[in-house]
Amino acid sequence: MRLAKNSMTIKDHIKNIPVLGTVARKVYSRCRGACLLDPSHWIPLILPEHEGFVVQIGSNDGKAGDPLHNWLKRSKGWSAIFVEPVPFLFNRLKDTYTGEQRFSFENSVINDGSQITFYWVSEDAKSALPDLPYWHDQLGGFDRDHITNHLPELEQYIESENLLGMTLDSLFAQHRLEHFDLLHIDTEGADFQILRQLDLEVFRPRVILFERKHLSQDEEESSTRFLQNHYALFNLGADILAVKKEDNKAMWSTLKPLRGVRVPDL
Repeated sequence: MRLAKNSMTIKDHIKNIPVLGTVARKVYSRCRGACLLDPSHWIPLILPEHEGFVVQIGSNDGKAGDPLHNWLKRSKGWSAIFVEPVPFLFNRLKDTYTGEQRFSFENSVINDGSQITFYWVSEDAKSALPDLPYWHDQLGGFDRDHITNHLPELEQYIESENLLGMTLDSLFAQHRLEHFDLLHIDTEGADFQILRQLDLEVFRPRVILFERKHLSQDEEESSTRFLQNHYALFNLGADILAVKKEDNKAMWSTLKPLRGVRVPDL
């Protein structure tokens, strides 16, 4: 089934909790309402250690709409691999983190390792159509219609290229990665196809964040089944936040009442 929905607001739910846990109090003291659905508020509280490793698939320019950007910039003990297939966005991504030796970059697409056509919005689109939303260049993916369904005026600004993809295992092997703490996937609908490649017997990051709003119902249900034995799953609206159940069980009683939460038995 799809993650449960609830008509009450997050604010209403939190008011009804007799005693708020430490994590929720910290987040709620910083923001109100919809921003509680923003993963950038939760991740620094779930992963407060001074060091760790991130794998981010679909990094765009590393800044616009990125829930990890500010946290990674100030958390100097954290390292990351960023993966972005669009050439001009990849160059912006490297500029965003220029001079940071703790970061690695991969100009590639993650799939089953086969050749595939990838579509993206031209760098020239914004100058020709200045009223485009900031996220217009984040629509790149395997489906051309995904771009035009969101912004039909971009039809003539779509570029494409046949790319040889790589699997998650190939990415990990190429970067000699043996452990990581956070996996973030934002690939405009291909999220589950990438997530399902993760061998949870070999790699079990503490946190997995992936976009749900472009998944089909079957894919969302499959992602829940794939993760639920090892993770507590939280519906943040556009995203699903999965956190290892054994990390902080005290946190789950606080987060359970949040809107759209589905938490497996602990």
